[in-house]
Amino acid sequence: MRRSQIYFLVFSLGVLAYFYYIVELGGYESFSIGLLIFFLFDFLDNLGKRVVVLDIAVILAIFTWLIMPVIFYQFYTKADHVARIFHKYMPIPAEEYFSFAVPGTVLMILGFKIPLLRLQINSRPDLFKVKLEAYFKGKDWIGFLLIGISLVSGFLYPFVPSTLERVVGLLERLSYVGVFYIFFSGNKHKGKILLGVTGLLLATSISTGMFGELVFLMALFYILIALYLKRRTFFYKLGILVLGVFAIFLIQNVKSAYRLKAWKTGSDASYFGELVLNSLEDPSAMFQKKSLFHVSIRMNQGWLIATTMDRVPKRYDYANGETIALSVAAAFIPRVFWPDKPEAGGKYNLKRFWGYDLVGYSMNIGPIGEAYANFGVRGGIFFMFFYGLFFNMVLTWLLKRSESSPSVLCWIPFLFSYAVVVETDILTTVGSIVTSLMFMLLFGWLFKAIFKVKL
Repeated sequence: MRRSQIYFLVFSLGVLAYFYYIVELGGYESFSIGLLIFFLFDFLDNLGKRVVVLDIAVILAIFTWLIMPVIFYQFYTKADHVARIFHKYMPIPAEEYFSFAVPGTVLMILGFKIPLLRLQINSRPDLFKVKLEAYFKGKDWIGFLLIGISLVSGFLYPFVPSTLERVVGLLERLSYVGVFYIFFSGNKHKGKILLGVTGLLLATSISTGMFGELVFLMALFYILIALYLKRRTFFYKLGILVLGVFAIFLIQNVKSAYRLKAWKTGSDASYFGELVLNSLEDPSAMFQKKSLFHVSIRMNQGWLIATTMDRVPKRYDYANGETIALSVAAAFIPRVFWPDKPEAGGKYNLKRFWGYDLVGYSMNIGPIGEAYANFGVRGGIFFMFFYGLFFNMVLTWLLKRSESSPSVLCWIPFLFSYAVVVETDILTTVGSIVTSLMFMLLFGWLFKAIFKVKL
């Protein structure tokens, strides 16, 4: 354990003790707060020193699976008028919920974090930076070509048959790869190009009313860029994090109102800007109890997990690995060969474990909820370790490969933008990483065959 980690651990234990002995929260609840503090500080300390992609999933899991349920068990209980109207209070006792969610989260983190290989990018980032500069010198043209393919694919997407939508969608995402070819090549316009790609992402989010991918991609972008830039202090990175959290909170506060209009009459960037400005003019309105409640609902993945625990096996049987097996199979088999394979987005799981027909919007029980619904408490906790280990193995393989082919780093936002999401299903997280990896390998082979250059 590094010295900084010892400091973080001591501080986190102090926070844990404060909430347990002074505030008199339960042991699981106090532990959850201490856990968030430790991994949040560890993430900031490692930012710019290591590839901390999976730390995003760790922090999100602790926050949405553990911290938000603490808030609901303490404030938005069944006794609260607003929570009772919307039926969004936690449906099972805190002890029952946390005795599964806390060890399940910890086992997943252990799977994420257990070291599998010694990696140069983590042990000697200074040497790796030199290797990056040498490898990408003069290869900015590849980045421009990939961005061009992305733009053409985005134009063609509405016109292609449904069987080709996934392939064209992956081609459209090549801009996430191309921008780093340009950035690492040292192109003098790299900052403007990165800003331009970010602007395209923002425009896409405003047009669809969906902002999750924008947030995750911005985080992944910064993780890679921080490796290349001058080292920043812990408090500088903390300031960036605070601004990012405020931006996320702001988006959560306005997106419901924006979607009501955008999904009825079409996207309207000026209306979105107006909503943001109104929120900034009166920030106190965002922190009123009613506003906080609606934002908290969207951030409380624990309610969906607890509802699953309440209904399985009381009303619906354990799946005994059925949905996991289907998700793994669906990750490798294209829909053209399996037309009725399960769809991502929660529809299949909500029907299977809640008896609920999901129409018109997305809602999901998350990987840990699906683990419980398949294997129960003990089996679900055990499964979460292997779930985390799978993504650890994929990232470790990629980083090891990057020692001989540094361009692999450019693909990390492309590969992991869905994999780090913790409120979706295993079909989405595992399926996205498998499909994206297969695409990366095939596209790299085709690129080399056509242009005689290793991508």
